Amino acid sequence: MMETASQTGEIREFFDRCAETWDCLDRGRPEKIAAIVTLSGVKEGSRVADIACGTGVLFPEILSRNPAFLLGTDLSEKMIGRARAKFSDGRLRTVASDCFELRESGFDTILIYNAYPHFPDKKRLAEKMASMLRKGGRLMIAHGTGRAAINGRHNGKMTGRISWELRSAEEEAAEFSGLFQIDMTADTEEIYFFSGFRK
Repeated sequence: MMETASQTGEIREFFDRCAETWDCLDRGRPEKIAAIVTLSGVKEGSRVADIACGTGVLFPEILSRNPAFLLGTDLSEKMIGRARAKFSDGRLRTVASDCFELRESGFDTILIYNAYPHFPDKKRLAEKMASMLRKGGRLMIAHGTGRAAINGRHNGKMTGRISWELRSAEEEAAEFSGLFQIDMTADTEEIYFFSGFRK
């Protein structure tokens, strides 16, 4: 499904409205965040991108692995504003941008955490992430809760406007299999992810 400019604008406006109170609503669970970053293979001296980073919930865990560079990007300027107010680190650069407009490449790892249902065009997303990763670089798409809870949160009048229903990890991963060697999936009540290397 192709994402339209009006949908992009609506998603941006939604998260701009939520930014002020987002950290109270979504604190994240440290043990799950640590596990996801570990499975993502973030290494010392690597280049990492956190796509749809929100207010930077992953930043402390990623930075603790001592990457050379961390790019945090989000469609919402207000989310990025909150992230900038919370974090100051010479390895970190934050950008308020649609990820499809980014020109950066050569990343070792890209993470999309608690944001995947807001990307309707999976083929376009797979192509963009592949273009940003080096060959052999890892993409991790993850949620800190299970699919039923995610879909329950995203149902109602906003479905098909700012979020889209999440299918099984295997079904979603299949959308990426042309460009990525998928080697990890999890789809439980507690966690959801799929991950693989760029071919």
